[in-house]
Amino acid sequence: MAKSRIDEALAALAAAGDDGFGARRDVLERMSFDLLHRPALGGQIVAQLCAIETPSPNDEGLLDLLGAGLDAARIARENGKARGQTFLKTVEDTLDLARRQGRMTPAHNLIFAQLWTRNGLTAPASLELHRQGVILENGRRTANPVEGEALLEGLFTELIQQAEGDPLALHHALTESFPAMPPEMRDHVVAYSVGRSDALHADLACFWLLDPAPHIRLAAAQGLADRLARGDLPGRILATLVVLRSWMPEDAARRSVDQVLKEAMRKGVVADPDVTPWKIHGIRMTLPDGGGAQSIGVALQAGSQRKMAMLLLKQGQGVKDAYTIPCATAREQKSIIERMSEEVGALTGTTDCLRRAVSLALADGLARDLPPVPGLIEVARLCGLDGLRPEPRSTPDLIADMGSFAAVKALPSRQQGALIMASEDWWDRHEIIESWFEDSDEAHAVLDKARSARSAEVALWKWLETRRDWWARIMARSADVLEKSLHPDATGFVACATALLEGRELKKIPVMLDIHEQTIEAWVRDDPDFDPEASLEDLAEAAPEPEKKGEVAALLRGTGLSSDWLDGYLTGIVIAPKIIMPNQWLPRILDAVLPRIDPSRFQRFMDLLMMRAQAVAERASEPAEFAASISSRSKKAQGDWASGFSEALDRFQSAWPKKGMTKENRRLIEIGATGLAGADLPELAALIAERQAKNSG
Repeated sequence: MAKSRIDEALAALAAAGDDGFGARRDVLERMSFDLLHRPALGGQIVAQLCAIETPSPNDEGLLDLLGAGLDAARIARENGKARGQTFLKTVEDTLDLARRQGRMTPAHNLIFAQLWTRNGLTAPASLELHRQGVILENGRRTANPVEGEALLEGLFTELIQQAEGDPLALHHALTESFPAMPPEMRDHVVAYSVGRSDALHADLACFWLLDPAPHIRLAAAQGLADRLARGDLPGRILATLVVLRSWMPEDAARRSVDQVLKEAMRKGVVADPDVTPWKIHGIRMTLPDGGGAQSIGVALQAGSQRKMAMLLLKQGQGVKDAYTIPCATAREQKSIIERMSEEVGALTGTTDCLRRAVSLALADGLARDLPPVPGLIEVARLCGLDGLRPEPRSTPDLIADMGSFAAVKALPSRQQGALIMASEDWWDRHEIIESWFEDSDEAHAVLDKARSARSAEVALWKWLETRRDWWARIMARSADVLEKSLHPDATGFVACATALLEGRELKKIPVMLDIHEQTIEAWVRDDPDFDPEASLEDLAEAAPEPEKKGEVAALLRGTGLSSDWLDGYLTGIVIAPKIIMPNQWLPRILDAVLPRIDPSRFQRFMDLLMMRAQAVAERASEPAEFAASISSRSKKAQGDWASGFSEALDRFQSAWPKKGMTKENRRLIEIGATGLAGADLPELAALIAERQAKNSG
């Protein structure tokens, strides 16, 4: 089974080609979900890679699948989900077994080390080569310092050429190979590099001061002290250190840097920034997602050169990623900006907002002794974020500093309440709200212990009381972006964040109702066998026991939906000219059903729903059968059917393209808007059958 699932994913990747922003990404996201739920699949991928005598980047399919799993595991671990660590342990145990069985070559060590490092993880010790395993190209081991220096010189020369002289690219290449080196060799490589007198190696030293490993940071700091003693530490590096020290955890490396700065001052060495920031053409910032992650893109230009600076900040974790993307043309740069706006809802930001967001993230990371990623040095330099330092801020202080806070507090209570109640509509304007739910093991444990749907609801509300500060901070960070982009929702976000901290009942904050419902939905969907991309036919293929009379109506009781409404809604879904995927149309139903249904009955409801969908699709093709099914209903039931049909057409207008729309389609939309009273039943049946025939043909 494991092998077939991997083969399916490899075939899907091959079919997707280089479509990095579409089908390929979807395949990897789905596979990463499977890997977290079935960690043995990860072990199987490792075993397949170890069976390749000389693995290389050409084995990108397997490497991409494993990389997707590693990235998902890191995120899951950060978000408090044990299955992230379980997956990592499984694949690392497999690596250790392969090493003990003699199936790991130096090439395997290097390629796995690169994969772990690229996904922000500390590589396992099993990837370390022992001293006796490090040999020269001619096959001779060396203990001769001169030969060792020559070997390092050759290594750096080759890597510098590959990196085209870019210090950050060189740093990436070296750190990706570090886990495969004996520990003592890593320190030696750092010391050798920092000891070189050229500017490129001075830049490398700064990057290594932000390495996750304390001993690497210390080796870099000591190397800089040696350079200062020799009198060849550039003033621009000193200027960088003045700021960089504040990004470092308070440890021996930071104390060493502080000593370098004091000694430089004593010697009269001047810190000279010598930095010309690039011109900023635009900044795009997303609102934070439910896990606290925020993406930022900055369009930069210097002369004929253009770049996009990209940042990923995460609440409670720090600066998780920072890098630049060269852009050949202004159009290429603009397309990245547009994609951020269209695909992830990024809004226009300002340099002040950017600086504040990064400063907060720096403080978040250092609270956990986590330095930012080294790429932040380059991004800060290009963006002109001179003097950037961590700024620890409590959530109340963060909210109080918002420009709209005073205005909100000055409003009468009724108007403040209106702002809070308007959060019910945020979901329609900010797609990121779909990700606002609790997904930690702690949250799921609360729901797992519940014996009924009602007790699950109550238990989750009680647990969410402990999360007021988290969600208030998410909303405050969102408000900062909204405020600077002049979005009218900014005051509402400030009002809700304030209400959370002031103890307003959670159920009286509509966005918290969304978070509550979406948390339950995420808990229900946390199943590797649930496929949100499956077609109606796929989902109904293995239909279980047929529906009993009144069974759906009973399950819908108290939801505000009826079985007739459901039939109308599903009819509007299946006849649409453009396919509407289940992950688009299901939430409308699940949002109403999940808070009410007994969890033990949920799977049965889903089975019945898919059987109904299949029956509706079949009935739509038969005008006489369709007309009979409508005419046999009561007037109220017909009204419910029409309401569901109308909602489906209205909710998914994009599935009915205006360009090239036929008069028959226009008539269907008209009926959807006016209801059955304005339609002849045989006419409606014929229109639906014709529409369904075109979909099938």
